[in-house]
Parts: sequence; C-alpha cells; structure tokens
Amino acid sequence: MPADTQPTLLALDTATRQATAAVSRGETILAAAGREVTTHSEGLLALIQQVMGEAGVAAGALDGVVCGRGPGSFTGLRIGLATAKGICFAGGIPLVCVSSLVALGRGGGRWLESQGQERDGLVAAVLDARRKEVFCGLFRAGVAVDQEQVLSPEAAGRYLGELGESALLCGDGAVLYREQLPGALAPDGLHTIRAEELALAGLGRVLAGEADELHEAVPQYIRASDAKLPKVPQVRGPS
Repeated sequence: MPADTQPTLLALDTATRQATAAVSRGETILAAAGREVTTHSEGLLALIQQVMGEAGVAAGALDGVVCGRGPGSFTGLRIGLATAKGICFAGGIPLVCVSSLVALGRGGGRWLESQGQERDGLVAAVLDARRKEVFCGLFRAGVAVDQEQVLSPEAAGRYLGELGESALLCGDGAVLYREQLPGALAPDGLHTIRAEELALAGLGRVLAGEADELHEAVPQYIRASDAKLPKVPQVRGPS
C-alpha cells in the first residue's frame, strides 16, 4: 500500500502513572511522547495535542485511535478509554483496543532481535498492580502466548520458573520485584509502556477493517476494583 494511503492513527495509554501518546502513519511513527502525570485527566489531552502538533496531523486527518485497555490503574484506564471514545465519536473513526501489556511484549521482542537473538524469545511483561501484586503476560514476537494474570510476586516467580525457559523481564513490576522473578531483567527503557508499540500492534486490525464497539468497549481490569459498595445492614422482622 502506498505511504500516502496508509492509515494515520493516534495511540494512547494510561494504564500506569506514565501517560503516553503517539501518532503513526502505517508502520512509520510520526511523533511519540510520554510523561509521568499526577492525574491523567490533566496530562493526557496536553500530551495528545503535543504529539499531534509534532506530527503535523489534525484531528480530522485521523483514521483511527488505538487505546491501551489495561490491565492497570482503574481510574487511569477509565480516563484513557473515555478520551479515546470521545475522539472516535467526534471524528466518526474506529476505536481499536489493545492490551497495555502488548507494548512491553513487543518492545522486549524488538530488543531481543536487536541483540542478535530470536525475536520470538519469551518476554514476560510485568506491571506493578499495587497491593503487593503484579499483572503478568507472556509474549513471543509481541503475540500473547498465555492468559494475562494478576499474581503475588511469589506466585509470579513460581509461574515463570515453571516455563522451562528464561524470559526477558519487562515492566515496572519486574524492576520492583526483581529478586522474586527468575529471568533476565531488560535494560532501562523497556520498562514503560510506549504508545508507538500500541499503534503498530493495532495497525493490523485497522487495515482489516476491525474495530471495537464504542458503547461496549471497556477496560481490561483482570481483578475486581478496590472500590466496593458498602454493605447494607439486614433488618430482621419480628420473629
């Protein structure tokens, strides 16, 4: 497909404290940026405006939005997906949701390839899930090879230790719980989610004409929310 007919995509992710956004055209990344934010509601739109300006792409020129669906911060994911839906609704363009862990898996695979190793080597994407837990996903060449899970660091260590091969560890959870996780820790730069990897991961679905329904797309939390409804006291009638 000629370069000028390749889809122009905005990609974004808010699964962690690091907001990230990128603009791509086909497999070419036009602009990308990420920054740690206090609240995604304040930082995300400014980041989107920044990469759109650097790419020289107006909102009306977008052919789709790729959004990281989690797992990660409950509030962050809701803000990110709501922002992506708003852009898609206003522009009449498709939404494609991609696991946030895919970005780490793809980045790890690219690094293995750059080191002369097979890109289909095993990559473990491990994010800090708070409450002394981690979100864990396994990837080969950026493709998931097992169901994403939320585990204690100790359980994650046992899980990775039983795989029969060493995995490249990527993600802030891998750094935080390095002592409990077997495998080789990836170098700096491979532990944060990068929107450009999400853009490339979602490109195939956009080219195939696939999209997520705006009204039905929801974040992928994996575990129940920390917020719980208060218990309603039971009132007994006269016996």
